[in-house]
Amino acid sequence: METRSKMIVTVDGAITVDGTRLVLIRRAKPPFQDKLVLPGGHVDETDATLVEACARELAEEIGLVISADRLSLLTVLNEPGADPRYPIRVSVAFHANIRASEFAALSAGSDAASLELAELASLTRSQLGFDHYDAVLALRERLASQPVR
Repeated sequence: METRSKMIVTVDGAITVDGTRLVLIRRAKPPFQDKLVLPGGHVDETDATLVEACARELAEEIGLVISADRLSLLTVLNEPGADPRYPIRVSVAFHANIRASEFAALSAGSDAASLELAELASLTRSQLGFDHYDAVLALRERLASQPVR
């Protein structure tokens, strides 16, 4: 009898502050303990849509209460082996920009050692866990193509 690997679907939030800094959590546990990652997590059976799952995860992970209509699809992360716990993992990353005053109200949830704000332009692949640097690259490209306001 053939057995199939279960595909895990997750969501991640690439949340920028004033368009130049990225909200990240420092992981408190393996895998990628002490690495910076985007806040996010598993899609639940109760989530009606992926974007609603992302909004829920952002509230749980960093205390950001944000409506799903403020989140826009950024990229799909599907690098084989990016998460050593699952043979097949697909993560859908969403982006939103918040104000510094909104960031001031955030805090790290139980899965995070700390909440950090990093300059988007200075992040390197070696600083981030999973395949989240690919989301950083997609976000840099998106923001570079937007008109200056």
